[in-house]
Amino acid sequence: MKLIKPKFWESKNFISFILYPLSAITFLINFAKKFSIKKNFEIKSICIGNIFIGGTGKTSLAIEINDLLRKKFRTVFIKKNYKNQIDEINLLNNKGKIISSSNREDALFTASKKKYQVAILDDGLQQKNINYDLKIACFNSKYAFGNGYVLPAGPLRENLNIIKDYDLIFLNGEKKK
Repeated sequence: MKLIKPKFWESKNFISFILYPLSAITFLINFAKKFSIKKNFEIKSICIGNIFIGGTGKTSLAIEINDLLRKKFRTVFIKKNYKNQIDEINLLNNKGKIISSSNREDALFTASKKKYQVAILDDGLQQKNINYDLKIACFNSKYAFGNGYVLPAGPLRENLNIIKDYDLIFLNGEKKK
């Protein structure tokens, strides 16, 4: 999915300052999610997500990890079924087994029942009620953190402080000087 990002997300400017108070809504939603009861699943799970809106290389990294792990484990991709992500679902389906559902928890339960050993979730870091075994946050070196603000004032889904709660940070691409 190609997302057209507003120019004001690139730097701190008048528009981002005006929208900044609305970011309190995003902060409150994320704060409330922290108190979710975490569910554990029998299957090992690797969640590859981002806190920057779109274009960070999650799907490509999920495919690479699957290529490495499927040599020793029964792996499956899990992708939440959004209508605007059919291309990504088809790409993952061409690279391995996939369970696409409107509910990640149901997909993880189905993967466990089908005796898969490792589930690779393409997206899902903002779903705080799942206790993932490994959490990877992706960033694109071209965009970095944008202006550093959360939605709608900036391109971040969560405050940058959240990265300390993730196991790995993956930087995709190379920044030209």
